[in-house]
Amino acid sequence: MADRICLIKSVISALPLYYLSLFKASESICKNIISIQRRFLWGWGKEKRPISWVSWKLLCKSIEEGGLGIRDICKFNVALLAKWRWRCISIEKGKWKECLDSKYGLEQDANQIPLKFQSWWWRDLRKVCGEGGGDGWV
Repeated sequence: MADRICLIKSVISALPLYYLSLFKASESICKNIISIQRRFLWGWGKEKRPISWVSWKLLCKSIEEGGLGIRDICKFNVALLAKWRWRCISIEKGKWKECLDSKYGLEQDANQIPLKFQSWWWRDLRKVCGEGGGDGWV
């Protein structure tokens, strides 16, 4: 069991990392990833449906809270996208930030940009972090 938990934490949770850091995963994608994790933990390859001895929410809690520290994919996705938003409003400098500022006007009110000129990535970022982008989005 400990080997499976270690593989879930290091491999299965890390495989979709690039996608999750750029795009808002739909609820069905999150459910599919969680389903793969659960089936692997409770008995991958069994013909019958394995029994879940503990709720998945309990397993996703931190070790200090009595869980196993497995990442909740949906919350992890939101945290990765919020990191992008944080980098956009922080003092950090770079070409990527200049490019986003010229396209979306990070310094100004981004609500003025018509929806047809916004990329999917920007729309997902605004959905996750709230429309405003001011001080209260965290």
